[in-house]
Amino acid sequence: MDSMNRPSVRRWLIPLALLAGASAAASSCSDPSPVGVEPPRLAAQKVGGGHLISCAPLAYDSVTQVIGPAGGFLVAGGHVLVVDSLALSSPVKITAVAPSQSVNLVRFRPEGLKFKHGVHGIGALVATNLDNCNVHPNQVLQVVNVTDSLSILGILQAPTTADSAVVVKYKTYLGSLWVGGLLPHFSNYAVAW
Repeated sequence: MDSMNRPSVRRWLIPLALLAGASAAASSCSDPSPVGVEPPRLAAQKVGGGHLISCAPLAYDSVTQVIGPAGGFLVAGGHVLVVDSLALSSPVKITAVAPSQSVNLVRFRPEGLKFKHGVHGIGALVATNLDNCNVHPNQVLQVVNVTDSLSILGILQAPTTADSAVVVKYKTYLGSLWVGGLLPHFSNYAVAW
């Protein structure tokens, strides 16, 4: 991502940062949508045929940041990583790489990093934007763990309304199509149908 786009990224990340602190209160409410805001277009929660979604390539992006016990988030390309408070016991240098290719892939390092259940119960999650993808309204989508050669290894558990209030409101703010998954560990992740 070039430096000209950084201010706009920061502008739409401010609501995510504010919501991260308030997600515990929001998750206890019966309606996580703000009053007067139309619900976002949500991607479905199950995999259909087990094929990766075809997408127009985005620019290569790589971000490295230290995240510790306080939690945090980082953005690489069309992917957002959210790490819950207390999901990590010490600071970790995290790298997210979003290569430019025909699937929305993100690689998180250090490989194999695992998370505890944090304050809000999510540990860590990834949300991927699908605005650049060929998504049919009836396709059922989910984030999947993939090998370097893009073979699907497994399906990530989708966030529930209770443990993804941050992502739900984040999707609402951007008004675009996103799909999310709870991360059991760091590896390579993409979106499949």
